[in-house]
Amino acid sequence: MMDQKRLEYLRQVERHADETGWVAPLTQEDKDHFAYLRKVFKCYNIAPSKATPTEYDFVVRVAESEFYSR
Repeated sequence: MMDQKRLEYLRQVERHADETGWVAPLTQEDKDHFAYLRKVFKCYNIAPSKATPTEYDFVVRVAESEFYSR
């Protein structure tokens, strides 16, 4: 069980995170997923910043389907 000092420290960290919008760093799986997503965009010759909502949705669905099936 955590001692009281450690528990209070974690509460302070959580309050700070809540106030500043701080988020946890990306995991390796997150990084791999984003890299794969970029490859799929490139494969279909679609620039993410210029993609229509339909194109963007399509690429995200393809990438998620293929990435998580591995």
